[in-house]
Amino acid sequence: MLAVVVVGYVYTVRPVFQKEVISEDLARLQIDQRKLQQQMEKQTDSLLAGEAKNRALADERSSIEGQILALNQKIAASEKSERDAKTRAQKAAAEAMTAESTLARLQSQHYNLKLSSLLGQQELPSSLGLMLQRTWQSLSVDIFDEKAPDAVAQKLKSTQVQPLDLANSTLKQLEASAAKHSRDPGGSSDALLAQNYKKGITEHAAELTCPSPPYEQWQVAFQSALSQTSQPIKTCIDEAFKQRAIQEGWNPSQVESLRKSDFWKQQEGSYRVSCEVSHVYTVKIAFDDAWKAADEPCEQRRISVNDIVMGSPVVKKLKALSIHLPPTPDELTRKVNARAATATEGGR
Repeated sequence: MLAVVVVGYVYTVRPVFQKEVISEDLARLQIDQRKLQQQMEKQTDSLLAGEAKNRALADERSSIEGQILALNQKIAASEKSERDAKTRAQKAAAEAMTAESTLARLQSQHYNLKLSSLLGQQELPSSLGLMLQRTWQSLSVDIFDEKAPDAVAQKLKSTQVQPLDLANSTLKQLEASAAKHSRDPGGSSDALLAQNYKKGITEHAAELTCPSPPYEQWQVAFQSALSQTSQPIKTCIDEAFKQRAIQEGWNPSQVESLRKSDFWKQQEGSYRVSCEVSHVYTVKIAFDDAWKAADEPCEQRRISVNDIVMGSPVVKKLKALSIHLPPTPDELTRKVNARAATATEGGR
């Protein structure tokens, strides 16, 4: 009986009991599984939140790093500006000292220039020296000399100086001065002046070149004027007698009577000498005046050569260049007749 009970227990009661135990264990496992699932979900949410926070922190870090970089750049720029400001300040201070020194030097140079000018020690431009020399030569040479009419052409040629030659002479002087003072504090000014002067010569070369006068034509005209004396002298003598008759109150019959007398012949000889001298003098003056008038445009350029080279407005006031022509016979006749009335003064 006991065996039956034991066997029944083993095969009926125990399996049921074990099933219930297993069911309870399974239920607990399911509960634990749900708890574990909930924990995993919470951890996943936490992980996602952490990742989002990490991304936000990374963005914030990038922003901060950008701000730091910008600040570093501003600091570097500020430091550079400060260095540049210091450099400019130092440079300005040096320039101020240099300017002060330069001003003192220029004032000294200006004073020395004034002093040398006052004492007559300042060097004249080469062109002016040549002009003075030419003027002296012209004054000391009788170009239209009745005693040497064959030398007129050569004398005229010897007194002629091209303005361009005067300019080139001054350029050589400026270049020599620039080379001499090349290492002086103001040497660059001398070099610049020489350079600009050379450029001016090139630009105004045509304005500085006068046409070559027909020297031989002037000589021939002068010789011809001296040789043609008969009519001018006769006119001069007639005018002298006319004036004498007026002064003496002679009537026509008295004049006719006097013409046959020795007195008339003596007076005629005296008047002839005076008229011959007057004629020669008139011809000389006429040719001198004509030459000066013809040469005036070129003479203007000789006198103003430096103004022309350096582009001064004086160029607009210059007379046009032209060929120097001698006075015509008609012009000479008018001048001779104009002086005929005064020819008697030397014969009285």
